[in-house]
Amino acid sequence: MNITENQSKAAGDVVELIANKLGNNRLIHSATAISACARLSGSMLFRSFEFPNIEAEPGNVILSEEANNKGPVLINILGGMIESTGNKIDKNKLQTSNKVESNIDFLKTLDLLQSSAVEVKEKYKLSFEDFSYSCAMATAFIITQCKNDVSIESGFNTAIYGFIEGSKTMPPKIECFVI
Repeated sequence: MNITENQSKAAGDVVELIANKLGNNRLIHSATAISACARLSGSMLFRSFEFPNIEAEPGNVILSEEANNKGPVLINILGGMIESTGNKIDKNKLQTSNKVESNIDFLKTLDLLQSSAVEVKEKYKLSFEDFSYSCAMATAFIITQCKNDVSIESGFNTAIYGFIEGSKTMPPKIECFVI
């Protein structure tokens, strides 16, 4: 998979968005930052599916073949980006590491982030799918930056959960945007 310069720039902006919107003077609970970025990634992927006429409330689970087929791409980007920074994912520890809990639930996370995130998406002229990849890259960066608080393996498992949650849950509406 080729990552574009705009996707890389967007990933940096997403990291800044997370730090500024969820942090207190840029200090943020590590698990919350990882979860928030991964949920955002999954949610942007969900929006790329362009389901016609969904009648579901935000927070409802929406199972789809699209999520099953495209969700693993987010995981591959995550793993590749983590390892490209020289950090290793220990497969044995991965099996025993638990995800860590965010201080903010799914819907509140998206309420706080998604409008600004879509502005980043538009700034770099990315599709929802391409932007979801930028968010996965940003998630990898956050995991590597938080590795003293949350192990790489726990961060990885937390992100996977966030990707699944985001790509299979009806998000809140975004002003001026329709799913």
